[in-house]
Amino acid sequence: MDGWTIIRFLHVLAMAFFVGGQLVLAAAVVPAVRRAGGAAEAAMRPVARRFGIGSAIALAVLIATGAALAGHYHRWGEGTLHLKLGLLGLVFLLLVGHIVIPKRAALAAAVGGVSVIIALLGVELAHG
Repeated sequence: MDGWTIIRFLHVLAMAFFVGGQLVLAAAVVPAVRRAGGAAEAAMRPVARRFGIGSAIALAVLIATGAALAGHYHRWGEGTLHLKLGLLGLVFLLLVGHIVIPKRAALAAAVGGVSVIIALLGVELAHG
């Protein structure tokens, strides 16, 4: 195992946390909390805050490891990477919107959907 394997592992792990966490929240946690209402909704705030902090860390790891991998594997000139980076910029804008207006389900869904597309493009880059 070399250093690039560890960098690739960290990239995939951060992606799994960011995208997987969004999917779990959207598919299981948020619907259950909404059905329960009241105290459950209040309990969701610290969960969302902690996930937000973890997501920020995951995004930082994704950017650092992604840049390193793109340089190492000479991918900077590829259109797939350019699309992935453009969508990453869109995710940042959507996240800002979601932070400013946290109860907008459409913003959260857009972040999740674009994140899944970014993950798909990452698979394409890794095997293309």
